Formats: sequence, C-alpha cells, structure tokens
Amino acid sequence: MSVRMFRPNGPEHVEFYPKTASTVFAFGDPVYLGTDGTLLAYTPGVAAPFLGLIQKAVAATDSDYASTTRVPVAVGNYDSEYLFTATTTAAAATDVGEYVDYVAATVSVNVGSSSNDDVYVTQFISSTLVVGKWAR
Repeated sequence: MSVRMFRPNGPEHVEFYPKTASTVFAFGDPVYLGTDGTLLAYTPGVAAPFLGLIQKAVAATDSDYASTTRVPVAVGNYDSEYLFTATTTAAAATDVGEYVDYVAATVSVNVGSSSNDDVYVTQFISSTLVVGKWAR
C-alpha cells in the first residue's frame, strides 16, 4: 500500500523530475532528490527533505528503465497531510502529536519508534491508520 495524500491544506501540484536510472518505483512511493538531482525512494532518517509522491510506477521492464526520464511527482506544501498505514505497533490516540519512524520496506509508519522522527502524527483514525506530516 502506498502513502496517500490525505488533506492538502493548501496548494497541491505536480512537478516533473528525472528518475534515478535503473531504479524501480511503485506509484505513490515517497521520494526525495538525491545530490545529483534525480529522484530516490525516501528512506528512514535520510538527511534530505521529503519531496512528494511519485505519480508513475517504474518497472525494470520499462523501455526507459535505464535512463533518467522525467516523471511526475505530487508535491504538497508544508502543511500537507498524508494517510499512513501503521505497522509493527498498533496506533493509538496517544500517538497524536508524536514523531514516528517511516518504514520503507512496508511503506508505512512505526508508531512505536521515534529514532528517525520522519513523520509527525496529526490524527488517529484507527489502530492501523494515522494521518501525519513529513518532518522537513
């Protein structure tokens, strides 16, 4: 399951960025810009700001897989909120107002861990869903 924009709370728009060559992306994966200006999948604790959600799946079988073709990225603003699946630890109302860790392997958050502080929880929905803002 990919991360989804929950409530834009301001302008949301699409920008185009070159993807990293020979890298697989799923639609809706969180991305950031690498030092060479190409998109990389967001990883926990990365020392670069979250950019947005890639709007095109990239597969190894694509004809442009090995190139740096520009792809669409949905970019929100500082107040944009995203819907996250909570895995590893069940979410609770007490998680609101806490920083939690992003889990790249499952494209989710671990509300029981705050070693990387990737996401700020703004709303509790259920034991498996929370709303949050990316820490920038």
